[in-house]
Amino acid sequence: MNKMKNIFLGLTAGACLTVSSCDVMDVDPTGWYGENVAYASLENLDLYVKSFYGVFYQNADIAVSYVMNDGVSELIKYSWYNDKGEVNKFFYDANYVTAEANFRSIWGDHYTRIRQMNEYFYDRSNGYGNNLDADAVKIRTAEVRFMRAFAYQELALRYGGVVLRVADDYIDGPYDRAKARSSKEDTWDFIIEEFRQAAADLPVEWPASEAGRLTKGAAYGLMARSALYAGRYQDAIDACNEVFNLRKYALMPGATAADYLRIFTSQGNSELILPVYFAQSTGGKDGKQHNFDLWHCPPNDGNSNGLSNIACGATATPSDEYASMFDIKVGATYQPFDWDNLATYGNRPYDNREPRFYASILYNGATWKGRTLELYEDGADGYMNFSKTGQDNVHKSTTGYIFRKFMSEDTKINFSSILSGQYWIEMRLAEIYLIRSEAYARQNNFGDAYTDLNALRSRVGLSDLPQQGSWAAYVRDLSKERACEMGLEGQRSFDLVRWGIAQEVLDHSYLHGIRITKKGDGTFGYERVVCDTDERLFPAKRNIFPIPYSEMKNNSLCEQNAEWL
Repeated sequence: MNKMKNIFLGLTAGACLTVSSCDVMDVDPTGWYGENVAYASLENLDLYVKSFYGVFYQNADIAVSYVMNDGVSELIKYSWYNDKGEVNKFFYDANYVTAEANFRSIWGDHYTRIRQMNEYFYDRSNGYGNNLDADAVKIRTAEVRFMRAFAYQELALRYGGVVLRVADDYIDGPYDRAKARSSKEDTWDFIIEEFRQAAADLPVEWPASEAGRLTKGAAYGLMARSALYAGRYQDAIDACNEVFNLRKYALMPGATAADYLRIFTSQGNSELILPVYFAQSTGGKDGKQHNFDLWHCPPNDGNSNGLSNIACGATATPSDEYASMFDIKVGATYQPFDWDNLATYGNRPYDNREPRFYASILYNGATWKGRTLELYEDGADGYMNFSKTGQDNVHKSTTGYIFRKFMSEDTKINFSSILSGQYWIEMRLAEIYLIRSEAYARQNNFGDAYTDLNALRSRVGLSDLPQQGSWAAYVRDLSKERACEMGLEGQRSFDLVRWGIAQEVLDHSYLHGIRITKKGDGTFGYERVVCDTDERLFPAKRNIFPIPYSEMKNNSLCEQNAEWL
């Protein structure tokens, strides 16, 4: 079988994944080279393997932030409709997504990446790399195996059972297009086993100069996530325990908002299991930047930085459904927040909220880059009622909130040549607690399930939740805790589907925001308003993606998901 004889290799002196030197994996190819070059030295092999890390950048919501995964949930409201308004169109039109057109599809991109990684395995089966240190090559092979499993995991989350093209000694060509999808169960079994094999050969940690490369903990962590989705709950628990048994990770302190925020601002912190590092442009050299701040910062950031010609911010904003999930302290006790109790809070709804609120959401009156945010009508950062017409590229919040998590306070950002360098978190230790908690609950072990939930609440100063004794009661607690802990980290829409409550939460719904007005005496009035013009729809067929029409056309053995027939 013929295979592509040229492979891309980022042969640059600065190619690395380091925090201490260049802060980012160089995943962009600078040229195409043959196998003899790629396997000529361990240094070249490293460059080849690192090129595959692009799969993590592709799946980082902060890098493709106008279609965030959590945007397809109740946590986020997009501000525009015609330009970059795909998510609003998706919710307002039950037929907006089809097999022919799905703005969230990753099928083609991920199968291209899988083919490239399969070429690595094909090379190894033909002896390339046998001239290099065997133990070092084994680790690099484990990295590629992990990344191929990750690509398949992202496909399985969306499409269910997929076409497994995974022979290590053979690469599918034009005459191999016809191949049936594997079952959902077989797909997850393959992914879990790939992570298991990767974990066996990956190191517990890398030297500081290689920070961010895949580790044994990351493999067990992603294995736990896959096992949870596969319904293999004991496997999920066992994989979580393998992560804990490494004794490498620890929850960051979270008693204050500043403490908790360090999870997202302190590179190399103890909670990170799989970070994806970016880097700003420096010294005239392009870095691996992203546009998260440009799209989502407070709208007056441009003016406050002396960049009056830069329109920025508020392309999407947190909904009040999300903001109101965070508890508020009344007296000495935290309690659920409720706008009906505004007088009890002294008309100060944003005081005394739990630490995760302040690390996740910016609000009217918040201090940001040395100024006070004005997210009220006619304020410097502004507010606007959402409309389907006349608002494209108008940078004002339609909910009264702005993102805080993953935002940068770096004052060097100029929204043109110097963009965001904040890192993405694909996995951190808090998720391991949440996975194990959910897996315990699925086994009706609610005691251990609540021990893990309460470990996360305890670190931010919240009291323990009382133990519930049924899945229905438990999942209400889990849903809130996962949203408060991991909101904006790209998992909410998949959570709702996995729990079987996506229609209950999303279908025939409206999102809300807070319209704030400033009174003559300097106090504020708050009105909770609907910030959708149309009812949001999420029919059951959206619990799974349609197989793309292009695959159905080219692969005669590939069958469409039943929901989309």
